[in-house]
Amino acid sequence: MKGPGAKTSRLRLGIYGGTFDPVHSGHILLARDALEQVRLDAVLFVPCAQSPLKRSKPRVSDAHRLAMLRLALKGESRFWISRCELDRSGPSYAVETATEIGEAFPRATLFWLMGADQLAELPRWHRQQELARRVTFLLFERGGKPVRGIKANVLGLPRPRRVDISATEIRDRVKSRLPIDCFVPAPIAAYIERHRLYRS
Repeated sequence: MKGPGAKTSRLRLGIYGGTFDPVHSGHILLARDALEQVRLDAVLFVPCAQSPLKRSKPRVSDAHRLAMLRLALKGESRFWISRCELDRSGPSYAVETATEIGEAFPRATLFWLMGADQLAELPRWHRQQELARRVTFLLFERGGKPVRGIKANVLGLPRPRRVDISATEIRDRVKSRLPIDCFVPAPIAAYIERHRLYRS
């Protein structure tokens, strides 16, 4: 797990999970907003192996998604990557990720980045009450409904930079041979083209 002084550092550490299939400019802007608005020391990007609430698997391999993340975050000293979910067998449960990261950074205060639409799904998450005790949820407003039945520490944040980008749209554009330069960093567009990803 990337990050200096894991065992001793007092950190305000954001955890940003997702398939990142592919990582795009919206992901990076949301992470940057979290850094600036909550004064986080770092954001830890955690690509998932298999979402427990989705039947479909990521469209490209773990190796490709990880390589694209590394390209997108290159030179960003406060954006880190953890492959803990890729290395763990079974569904990628958030509570297990938070536990593992908490053990690696025992003096850190953990924040879980999510949109309001995800918060509404929180009652369906595995061991959600335990997760809520381990992290503060950073809720980026997207017009979602408030969570019910979960005692959670939720910090609502405005999302000043509205960027409506979805990985699904990017994959569809690649399949249709349309440009994606405005949606992803240039190295990601080049990587997708070089490896002929998302074409079918």
